[in-house]
Amino acid sequence: MNFKAIIRLIPWIIVLILLVFLWLRRLGDFTTPERTQFESTLILQEIEKLGKLELVKYNYKEVVEMENVAKRYLDLGYFYIPGGQDQKAVLIAQGEAVACIDLQKIKKEDIELRQDTLYVKLPQPEICYYKVNLENSKFYDLKTSNDQKKAAEFVDEVYAKAEAQIKDAAVQSGILADAKTMSNSVLKPFLENITGVTVVLNFSEQPDVTRFEVD
Repeated sequence: MNFKAIIRLIPWIIVLILLVFLWLRRLGDFTTPERTQFESTLILQEIEKLGKLELVKYNYKEVVEMENVAKRYLDLGYFYIPGGQDQKAVLIAQGEAVACIDLQKIKKEDIELRQDTLYVKLPQPEICYYKVNLENSKFYDLKTSNDQKKAAEFVDEVYAKAEAQIKDAAVQSGILADAKTMSNSVLKPFLENITGVTVVLNFSEQPDVTRFEVD
């Protein structure tokens, strides 16, 4: 084949290359990309590694008063026969409550990639734990029974009441709502960093049963 024949074939070769390119591009329109499934699996694995993501911690200092009046026999108001010893306590307690999101509850169907945006449905925030800090708490006033068992039970009851008040105060103060807000500040940048796309976080409609762990 001489040089002139090769020159005449060049336009046809270019046309052939363009046709192949257009055919491959058209074929790609009918091909389902595997990237969506890969991203979903990868993101789910990364999320599961985080486990329970603690987002908000409230610190409290409170005064807890509790009185346990013993039984009275022949109680005439001004005269009675005691059936035991009264117990009274005033506790100045310091404690904390922590709200988190249990990311292990997220399923593959909760993650959806649409074009360049990733949608993730999160479980409702929950209170991971609430507790009284024993080292920083002290009794301002304490009067207990001479019966050591009753005295120990009374003290435990006082601490339990203090912990319950911390939990109630945290919920009423909006700790769960703050956890939702913080998820966008903590989890959203993390997911956008590993995926390289915009992330939109939503929460499940039905709240999850709050799990309480008292230390």
